Order: sequence, then C-alpha cells, then structure tokens
Amino acid sequence: MKRLLLFISFCFIIFIIYFDLTTGTLPDSHPSTTSVEPSVPASKPASVFPSVAYNEITIKPGDTLLSIVEKEIGASNQPIETIISDFQGLNEGLKPEQMQIGKTYKIPVYK
Repeated sequence: MKRLLLFISFCFIIFIIYFDLTTGTLPDSHPSTTSVEPSVPASKPASVFPSVAYNEITIKPGDTLLSIVEKEIGASNQPIETIISDFQGLNEGLKPEQMQIGKTYKIPVYK
C-alpha cells in the first residue's frame, strides 16, 4: 500500500512540474512586448465620438468599466459592446482590462 501511495504521489508531482513548465501557473514577471493595436481604425481619430458624454474618473482598486458605468447611471440599458467601444474611442483604443489603478480615464455616461 505504501508503494502505491508513493507511486501516485510521484506521478502527481511529475504532472505538477510538467504543467508548470508547459503552461505555467504564475503570471509573467516581465511586461509583454506586444504592441496594443487600437480597435478604432487609424482613419477615425478619437474625436469621432463627440456625441458620447463622459466623466473623467480615477480608477480605484476593484473598479471595472461596467461597475463604474453602473455606479454613474445605475442599471445601464446599453449593451456591453457599446460601452466598451465608446470607452476605447474616448481613451485612444485602450482596452478596459488595461486600466490601471490611480490613473484617470474618460468613462462614457449614458442617459
């Protein structure tokens, strides 16, 4: 019985090491070197979105784009895709998941 448990433990440890080396369980310690492509075409500058009202809001820990929009106007009747595209248009193509704590961003406001 001891041998079986040792064999299963050994296999489990080998699997953990293999998984960690191939997939990884820790985030990258180095920032990625890929460039961020704005989702707004280059022919359309950010000033194309003048009809979207916005507030400049400083991001706090735990804030997401959707939580900020919901705090500003309550329940939003806008689709999330519209909110994301307006946010990217107002912030030069920045994706919502790239927001950083302590920085100020233009958040679209809908009435």
